[in-house]
Amino acid sequence: MSLRWRHTLLAVAALGAALGSHWLITRAADSAYAPLVQGLFLAQHAGVHGALALGFGWTLRRGHQPLISMLAERVHGHLTPAMVRYTRQVTQAWVLYFLAMTAASLGLYLGGQLRAWSLLVNAVTPVATLAMFVGEYALRYRLHPEFEWVGFSAAMRAYRSYRADRGSQA
Repeated sequence: MSLRWRHTLLAVAALGAALGSHWLITRAADSAYAPLVQGLFLAQHAGVHGALALGFGWTLRRGHQPLISMLAERVHGHLTPAMVRYTRQVTQAWVLYFLAMTAASLGLYLGGQLRAWSLLVNAVTPVATLAMFVGEYALRYRLHPEFEWVGFSAAMRAYRSYRADRGSQA
């Protein structure tokens, strides 16, 4: 099966999952289990984004290396002071993004805006996350052409290497 065909199947599966999730959240609202189902979706969406904000933010403490800086260093080797400053700012941007998603999720849900909240969870979040990745990628090479061009797989290898190193330190 070609890579293009796999990507098409993955996109169709993701769309189906989003539509099914939206249906569970909004159509099952009359069910006795609706609060449980909706609460689980809220905990998943707001909880994951809150945890990511905390995890990324934790690395921004004084004397620590920001997460994006650490990954960039593993991918690119030595970073110039300008590159370190940029990667710190990218880590900060992700923290703000995750906090905004957490606040929007909790605000819409607790405000009783179930359809708007479902739209945020199932449509806005994936598009906004993709926009963050694409926007940062474009901005990085515009502002810092000294970053060598790398693919997503290099970033994933750097992250796996980071996780392996953390596991061996425990």
